[in-house]
Amino acid sequence: MLLYNQSLGYDFVNYDDPSYITNNLHVRAGLTWDSFVWACTNKTDYWHPLTWLAHMLDWQLFGDNAAGHRLVSVLWHAANAVLTFQLLRRLTGVWWSALFSAALFAWHPLRVESVVWVTERKDVMSGFFFLLTLWVYVGYVDGLRAGRKAGGTYALTLALFTCGLMCKPMLVTVPVVLLIVDFWPFQRAALAFSAWRKWRDLVTEKIPFFILSTVVSVMTVVMQRNINAFVLHLSLNARVGNMFVAIVRYLGQFFWPSDLVVCYPHPGWWPWPVIVAALAFVISLSALSWRQHTARPWMLAGWLWFLVMLLPAIGLIQVGFQAMADRYTYLPILGWQLVLLWTLRSFPLPKMLLCTVAAVTLTACAAGTWRQQAYWRDSLTLFQHAVEVNEENGFAHSFLSFTLFNLNQLEEATRHGERALLLQPDNQTARYTLGCVQERQGLFTEAASNFQHILQLSPGQTQARYMQGIMLLRLGHRAEAMTELKIAAEQKPEFRQANLDLALTEAAHGQPDKACLHFEVAVELDPQNAAAHHGYATALTQLGRLDEAQEQLEITLRLQPNHPAAHAQLGLILLVSHRPDTAVDHFRATLAIQPDDPTVLAGLGQAEEQLGRTDEATMYFSRARELAPRDAGIHRAWAEILMRRGQYEEATRIFTQLLSIRPDDAEGHASLGYALILGGHRTEAIPHWEEALRLKPDFPGLRERLQRIRP
Repeated sequence: MLLYNQSLGYDFVNYDDPSYITNNLHVRAGLTWDSFVWACTNKTDYWHPLTWLAHMLDWQLFGDNAAGHRLVSVLWHAANAVLTFQLLRRLTGVWWSALFSAALFAWHPLRVESVVWVTERKDVMSGFFFLLTLWVYVGYVDGLRAGRKAGGTYALTLALFTCGLMCKPMLVTVPVVLLIVDFWPFQRAALAFSAWRKWRDLVTEKIPFFILSTVVSVMTVVMQRNINAFVLHLSLNARVGNMFVAIVRYLGQFFWPSDLVVCYPHPGWWPWPVIVAALAFVISLSALSWRQHTARPWMLAGWLWFLVMLLPAIGLIQVGFQAMADRYTYLPILGWQLVLLWTLRSFPLPKMLLCTVAAVTLTACAAGTWRQQAYWRDSLTLFQHAVEVNEENGFAHSFLSFTLFNLNQLEEATRHGERALLLQPDNQTARYTLGCVQERQGLFTEAASNFQHILQLSPGQTQARYMQGIMLLRLGHRAEAMTELKIAAEQKPEFRQANLDLALTEAAHGQPDKACLHFEVAVELDPQNAAAHHGYATALTQLGRLDEAQEQLEITLRLQPNHPAAHAQLGLILLVSHRPDTAVDHFRATLAIQPDDPTVLAGLGQAEEQLGRTDEATMYFSRARELAPRDAGIHRAWAEILMRRGQYEEATRIFTQLLSIRPDDAEGHASLGYALILGGHRTEAIPHWEEALRLKPDFPGLRERLQRIRP
């Protein structure tokens, strides 16, 4: 807990955290029935409903506070450290070696990616259920040996294994791991031909486990094919070659965990000498373990544990772009630690030497883990480190480019994006980022070309299709644009809400032109969504496109007749269009729902004034000013009405009140000057016009008028 305390202050990163957590509408909804159904049935990279539910619970508890999400991951890892100690002690009966092995597992820098990266919650959760599965399996075997009924324990073992699969399908090799521990330390069958019947029985015993593994394996391959996760098309020889090299690299990182990064690019094909050397090492270590299977059986058991648990992520079926990943070692490394530590323990070494080596090793691991965490403090640091470790890492350049784009550092984003494409011409992240940069720079044709290139490589890339649709809209190809956007909505139904949220965010941040584009998409994709039409009307109003805004407000009210804000906005537009009779109806409809809305009362007052009903106008403005005594806009509107009525003294008083609220209001000073002049106080008006010009030197026509009235 202390070692990982540093990471609790970090925010989410932009590598998978947005799609898994921060931008995932189902996760952000918390634990609801709909989100539960989605967790069990969604078609993402693979089936892991328990992990989804854990993220949903975290969001319900902590919201977007990353510290809470990270704390939960650290707690899972801490629990796994305790379980590792208890399990190894129970399996082997050795206390100190189990304790050191658990500490080495918990503090090794290779664990950082699994623990600190919130998206990788699936590692620590699946690890927890894996360790519990083995723990209960020990009880099952002990029960059989004691002659007790063990059906309940067997069922619990199977249930825990199922939970582990529901966290991450990498546990599909657990049935083989159970057979490995049957060999050692349980010694339920020997490695001899004469024991084949015993092994047959042990395999039969695991049939329910193998069935579950098979089902989940098939589901995973199908789901990853559907989302086009097999992005690298490599020959079988290339994949086998990388498998042996990766095994050696993992062991190398275990002994010397330096230059660890979030993404290790696949070279495509390793040089033959490298593959031959790695193959020779793996074969030699395997042969040694086999030769020692009688004298030191833990060597073979641990080595097989390591290899078997790595198998789903070793690249024989290439998923993603990476040649390897630190997170893949989370559980396999326990097997290697069995090989190493129990072998060292078999030699008659001085206890003081062993204690010293253990202390130095754990201290070095803790220091390395502390340092490695720092690279995860934010996305920029994470990918800058990856590029510094390997300048030829195209994926690191592409992710760094995307990060810099989000920081609005467009020039640097372009440089790293182009570098990524130079290294990997089909790098989709780099092309997407360059397309986004070009869109922001107004280069819509070039951006569309990049998004189209992505879709040619991967038609299922919803975000690229969405951006392609937006570019086509900007280029005036509305029919083609809507076709693309509708396909995107079919590929990812939650895309509709995400697009609407984006439009609302842009409108809230004072970007009505961008918001209009996304609102146009929103109303096309979901024409019955009153919120989308209303948001569109608001953005159009901000751009001065009142006729279009009026049309959207009328649609809003057809869909939701008692929408007070839509009635109020439509009333104001009709007022500007000199249709006070109709405006009155909408203002009154608003007041029927919100009787004390000062802005609407003022609007109704203006409409009544235009209709010549001065008493009603005075009454409504009086009520509005009473409810909002410091609303400068209401004071201004009332004072202007008084000016038109010829009540200059009263208008002067109201403009004076306005300036007590907004002393730097150039319009207010100018209007007060006019009221004073019309009221016969020319000398008093001059200072206010001078102040208006000081605040707004280009005030239209005011300087000339001031010169004419000066003595």
